[in-house]
Amino acid sequence: MTKRITISVPDDVAAHLEGVGARRVSGYVTDAIRHLARREEQLRQLDEVFARTGNPQPPDRERAERFLDHVAAWKNTQRA
Repeated sequence: MTKRITISVPDDVAAHLEGVGARRVSGYVTDAIRHLARREEQLRQLDEVFARTGNPQPPDRERAERFLDHVAAWKNTQRA
């Protein structure tokens, strides 16, 4: 099921979306939002781990976040 939503975006974002092509904008935006939602969930889970184990030093936290980015990129290659 889908639901139609109207949003306003800055001119630069609109220009980028116009370059995607009118037929693909919904899918493009959907993929971007799903990616951000997964990222937010991963960071939430990481915060839960750190709450149990203690907060790491900033370089270690950055390394953990980079690892999440690599996992997400790898998952995207597996779907293609």
